[in-house]
Amino acid sequence: MLRLASPHARAVYRYLGVAMVLVSAVVPLLAEGVPVEEAAKFLLILANSAGSEGRVACKELDMVMQMKKSEISVDAKANVAWAFTPDQTRFYAGQGKLVVCSSRKLFADGGAIAFERIGGRLTIFVHQANLGRSGVTLPESFLRIAVKQ
Repeated sequence: MLRLASPHARAVYRYLGVAMVLVSAVVPLLAEGVPVEEAAKFLLILANSAGSEGRVACKELDMVMQMKKSEISVDAKANVAWAFTPDQTRFYAGQGKLVVCSSRKLFADGGAIAFERIGGRLTIFVHQANLGRSGVTLPESFLRIAVKQ
């Protein structure tokens, strides 16, 4: 067992531990999900770029209803998919779809695009390697506004 030489050193380490816990609790709050209504115009651009003209694959019933309200057709055969979980992301990526995610955390599972709200502002992230694997070429105007990773 590690013994610290002074009570002051123990206090510093205790405060550092508390600070790390607070930071890990606050950081996820900084990145918020983006509702489909807000992401719909970008989903349409992505679907059209992938040859799916307004069609997106999705397994989440609530999201399916929101997409239909935004005039996006839900089609399992679409070349673009909206994923919320690592399992969904791996499934769609395995089918060679352009996977749009609710979080950059899903890039590790094959996600190519993520919409997040950071500091109140919509931010689009693109994982270039996963985008390349999908075979979809996105418009340069879309890529200019995205953060590339």
